[in-house]
Amino acid sequence: MTTYTAVGKPVTRQEGPDKVSGDFQYAADVSLPGMIWGKVLRSPYPHAKIVKIDISRAAQLPGVHAIITGEDTKGMRVGRLIRDVPLLAEDRVRFVGEKVAAVAAVDADTAEEALALIDVEYEPLPAVFDPVEAITPGSPLVHEGSPSFQAGSSSVEPQGNVLDLSTWSNGDLDQGFKESDFIFEHTFTTTWVHQGYMEPYACVVNISDQDRIEVWANNKVPYTLRRQLSDALDISEEHIVVNPCGIGGDFGGKSPAMNVPLAYMLSKKSGHPVKMVMSYIEELMAGNPRHPSVVTIKTGVSKDGTFLARHSKVIFNGGAYSGFRGRAGLAGSRDAAGGQYHIPHFQI
Repeated sequence: MTTYTAVGKPVTRQEGPDKVSGDFQYAADVSLPGMIWGKVLRSPYPHAKIVKIDISRAAQLPGVHAIITGEDTKGMRVGRLIRDVPLLAEDRVRFVGEKVAAVAAVDADTAEEALALIDVEYEPLPAVFDPVEAITPGSPLVHEGSPSFQAGSSSVEPQGNVLDLSTWSNGDLDQGFKESDFIFEHTFTTTWVHQGYMEPYACVVNISDQDRIEVWANNKVPYTLRRQLSDALDISEEHIVVNPCGIGGDFGGKSPAMNVPLAYMLSKKSGHPVKMVMSYIEELMAGNPRHPSVVTIKTGVSKDGTFLARHSKVIFNGGAYSGFRGRAGLAGSRDAAGGQYHIPHFQI
């Protein structure tokens, strides 16, 4: 009789014992000597000019070690592919929840108190919320002028509020609709959806005596995070170490750098390791949710139900910045609009 050592035997999950015993380390569990807490002040406006930021009252609060604004991070941009997200807003804010200033203090409560002492004067600007309205002539521009954003070794230049336009087609669409016995057209909308993970974004950043940047973050792509930091901070990847941590749920949401670049800037200015943990209010305001969409599908079919032609138009609300996602466009629309059927004539 054959005796097996693996086949038919129970296999314990590698991380199982540590998780059920409570020994598993997440980013928020990391504690380093001299560590302080970082917090972020966020915009209450969807679109506004920043007229003035006064940090004088916050700087006088006992326990505050560092305060930074867009003046300290001017020109720095971060992103998974397209680097268009400023570390802190500079001359204007473009969504409710955009980062305006950051504070590092002896504890989380002191940091929160310091945020309340930062005075920001805004000049509200017209805003656009609907993606269909956003692409119509005369709509408020999210990025004024003719911006160009770095994307790897190339650049991306939005056309108005349109960042990316992709089309796919096959056959003769007009002929397909002429051959159809019935034509149906419907418009569907999907809302934004947060992933709902239990653990919010968290990170710890320390700068060693050798100027080596040590990072602990609940990010599912550590090498991509290291590249994002290298690009944003203009520091060689060889000087950045991303330590693996547990991730308390991801579901497609934990790829951006989020607060890690700010934790580095606060650590550099204060001389202390800095921990930053987002609240769930911040997650819902400024996390990385699924993008809303407006989908119009026109389908031609024969009397026996055979699909002959389809025209699909998909408009995604990409938000104020592209750096939160891994590509300029959202290629999933190709499958969603085309469907799983053989359609000889289509255009997406």
